[in-house]
Amino acid sequence: MDDFELELKGDFIQEALLNLEDAEESFMELESSRDPSPLLDKIFRLAHNLKGGSRAVGFGQVAEFTHELENLVLKLKNKELGLSSEIVTVLLRSNDRLAEMMASLRDDMAASFDNSDLIEALTSCSGAENAHSAPEATMFATPIKDTSDDLTGDWTESLDEPLPPSAAEFEALGESEKSTASTLSPASAPIAAPTPAPIPVKSSGNDDAPDSKSGGEKREKKDDEVVRVDVAKIDSLNDLAGELIVLQSMIQQQSQLDGVTAKLAQSIQQMTKLVKDIQGLSMGMRMLPIKPLVRKLTRTVRDTASAVNKAVRFEIEGEQIEVDKSVLDNLGDPLIHILRNAVDHGLEELEDRLNGPKEAEGLVKLSFSNEGNFLVVQVKDDGKGIDPVVIRSKAIEKGLIKEHENLSEKQILNLIFHPGFSTKAQTSEISGRGVGMDVVKTNIEKMGGNADIESEVGKGSTFTIKIPLSLAVIEGIVIRDGQSKFVLPLGQIQETLNLKTLNVHSSKAGVGRCFELRGQVVPLYSLSELMNYKTPEDDESIALLINIHERWVALAVSDVLRSQQIVIKPLGNGIAVQKGWIGSCVLGDGVPTLILSPVDLLEGKVQYAYAESLAVKEGEVAA
Repeated sequence: MDDFELELKGDFIQEALLNLEDAEESFMELESSRDPSPLLDKIFRLAHNLKGGSRAVGFGQVAEFTHELENLVLKLKNKELGLSSEIVTVLLRSNDRLAEMMASLRDDMAASFDNSDLIEALTSCSGAENAHSAPEATMFATPIKDTSDDLTGDWTESLDEPLPPSAAEFEALGESEKSTASTLSPASAPIAAPTPAPIPVKSSGNDDAPDSKSGGEKREKKDDEVVRVDVAKIDSLNDLAGELIVLQSMIQQQSQLDGVTAKLAQSIQQMTKLVKDIQGLSMGMRMLPIKPLVRKLTRTVRDTASAVNKAVRFEIEGEQIEVDKSVLDNLGDPLIHILRNAVDHGLEELEDRLNGPKEAEGLVKLSFSNEGNFLVVQVKDDGKGIDPVVIRSKAIEKGLIKEHENLSEKQILNLIFHPGFSTKAQTSEISGRGVGMDVVKTNIEKMGGNADIESEVGKGSTFTIKIPLSLAVIEGIVIRDGQSKFVLPLGQIQETLNLKTLNVHSSKAGVGRCFELRGQVVPLYSLSELMNYKTPEDDESIALLINIHERWVALAVSDVLRSQQIVIKPLGNGIAVQKGWIGSCVLGDGVPTLILSPVDLLEGKVQYAYAESLAVKEGEVAA
């Protein structure tokens, strides 16, 4: 396969994947739409274009499968068939299959597929058992475009045009034949195929033109101009902006030490502003709308409701909000777990809702909002709520807490985040394995955020997630411990305390140190102890108060130097990643510094917090 054909196929696959995302959203809207005709028109156009484009680049199995899908959509469009939940399910499965095929072809363009199961389902739904025997000339009609239009103009269909030549055949033609073939069959190049969005065209005469093969996922739009940018290029720009920030910080720090003229100080101030503007612009290029994630979550709710036989109304707010791509990539799994739990655990069985005061259709609401530099996500349901009595009983049974421990309702609810915790007696494909909510808590805290639960028995539950809008730059505090410096995420620190003014005790059991704060006993651990290095204990002067699963734990360090924006850099390949290490950064003095997560470092110590609390209250403390 030559470079020309590879390029054609690569462009087609990339555009097809984008179109399939649009198709899934349309399929999901079919069930709730009062007038599905516009949606069916759009789906039919997408299927028709995909069929023609796939045949043009030589993906015959994709074209064959899409033809069967097109037949079914056409019958729905012409009202020869009525919409049903079963048909929508088959349409969604078909869209999934096409996405899987495109992803496989992206990795191996010679991949083959067995679609007999879904082709049978499609023909069964359409009632056209012999639909695949239609003449090929009409099966893969070639769209014709008015040559006076640009690439985004309207397209009309002609059934009389011959099939376009394959890429290899096109290369073998002479120049005059190529010209004729191009005029008669513009669909021979999939980049000129009709699509709902403008398609980038690579210019061979300009080395600076965007590379349409790069597979970028970010689009920059100004009026009618759309350019697809490779994500790797955006990441490189962010890295360079981060280096500029570090350099600017070093220059500013050095100027404060050495002293500078008023004019140079003014220039440094202007440079600082420009660097921040450049960083803001580069970060903005990584900001993507949440809507594509919402599409996936809508599908999750639908599939889960179908699996557990519940009627669910899914409401969404704030899907227009934009977040950093890294946040978007990491937010999906936690939300999938929470939404599955809301439908499976939270909402009552259909029979129970019918026999009670609530509507048969349960409500699950997903909302997104901004609070400063943080994204706040809430998942609410109007189900049965979480019974703290049941949670406490299950936690005692699993040995997570002792029977005589006195916990607040909030602390009891947060036990559902503990690894292995589940109230379901039997496991299923949806839930019951005790890993979902643990994954939620772990992933959210890795992003520098936190998760919270509110619930009322009989009325429902609300899960709230708060995470930074970007993971590339964080607000951090620079601390000193002995001779070492570290950076900690500011969002994980609840309070700083003067350790010298606290009445610190050591337990007889030798578990560790602790002190009492506002009626609660707080265990105290040294950062040097957690990081396995030594520093004089009398050098510790600051206690950083941290909340883990509604339990207070303190981290002793030598000093807090300052707070500042930190550009996160990945750890080098030669450095073994340890629990609690987020990444690295370069401070103003040019010294590489570790970024630590105190929540991860202290999480294993949380169980001791209860032992310490009980020991102190029972008087088992030596001054």
